[in-house]
Amino acid sequence: MAERTRGSEIRSETVPTLLHEIHRKGETGHLVFQQEAVTKILHFQRGAIVFASSNDRDDRFVQVVLKMGLVFLPDLMKALDESLKTRKRLGEVLLARKKIDQEDLERALQEQLKEIVFSVFTWASGSWHLDKEPKAAAEKITITAHPLELILEGVRRIPSWARVNEVVGGLNTEYRTTRDAPALAEKARLIPGERKILSFCEETRSLSEICDEMPMNDFVLLKVVWGLLIVGALMKA
Repeated sequence: MAERTRGSEIRSETVPTLLHEIHRKGETGHLVFQQEAVTKILHFQRGAIVFASSNDRDDRFVQVVLKMGLVFLPDLMKALDESLKTRKRLGEVLLARKKIDQEDLERALQEQLKEIVFSVFTWASGSWHLDKEPKAAAEKITITAHPLELILEGVRRIPSWARVNEVVGGLNTEYRTTRDAPALAEKARLIPGERKILSFCEETRSLSEICDEMPMNDFVLLKVVWGLLIVGALMKA
């Protein structure tokens, strides 16, 4: 029987902080997020996010395929109709109809899983609980991205300036790169501009200095700073 270890309300910093904590502790289980009628579940195996599920219709595979432009709409609707009648997965039907190849199918499934993960970062209300289990359920397709990479991208997707501002502090707030930053940068697959922030902060820098130095949209930059704080590559001096 699963052990419900803890749970609480979702607040502004909950999702990125919680995901990093589970990764750092190497926990296994199901992290369940609830917001009214919507339920999203992230499956962890020894701290890695390996699978995600959702009952939100905006997270369905059909929408991912359309967004990626992998299948023409008439072909997709015919395959969807067959899927509903036969109860086969839409991906299997598209593959059998030769409307998609195996490589694109797996790429689309990866995209679907990651988008479910990223969507939870936009939540600043609702509830969560973690059900610990000895072993996560086996899935044919699992998320291959590193948890730190997912956390940083999830924070980049947060649309709320108020949420970002309350974490990063005022323009006089000072930051410094941590000793673990180089290793974390590799795991999180930082892009050059983000690596430049870490290099610039090898000496203590104010948020104002970082904004002046980096050729990056300030809102985007502050979300990057928040993400780097969470994963431990930056610290407040």
